Amino acid sequence: MEYIDVLDENGNKKHIVRNKQLIYKMGDWHRTVHVWVLNSRNELLIQKRAVDKETFAGLWAISVAGHVRTGEDSIFAAKRELKEEINLNVNDNDLKFIFSLKRKQPCQAGILNVHDDVYLLQRDLDITNISLQIEEVTDVRFINYKEFENYLKKGDPRFVPYCDEHKMLFEYLRKNMNLE
Repeated sequence: MEYIDVLDENGNKKHIVRNKQLIYKMGDWHRTVHVWVLNSRNELLIQKRAVDKETFAGLWAISVAGHVRTGEDSIFAAKRELKEEINLNVNDNDLKFIFSLKRKQPCQAGILNVHDDVYLLQRDLDITNISLQIEEVTDVRFINYKEFENYLKKGDPRFVPYCDEHKMLFEYLRKNMNLE
């Protein structure tokens, strides 16, 4: 069972630990990590979420994402999720923290209240050699970041809905990575 620290609305720990199901049910604030993998061809790695996921089942989404468990910091959780979901080992300095955001997201159990720490990993990967955690991820592929942005903005039903994180990510890529 996965245990997670309950946070206040500002992201501070409340010294309460709950399992993931109870966090979802109670609508507690908690922390997650999102890792976007960008290759040298300006493509983002996206994953197709498993069909039985509690949120955005069967849709194409972020490279890797997961909860920060009790006792972890977000960079440790990001590295753990990369290893679990796509069997990729990275060092702390491979991950560039790019921003945090606060969001409310509907789910089957109610509302998710989340503080997301968002990281960028620049890495060329051979996706034919990626070992997937099938319970979480059913497929991965690289997609040009502009093409991905267009799908999201048009509301393509194959992809998670366009949100503030996507807007902030694409702004960051254009400004800091000099992508065109």
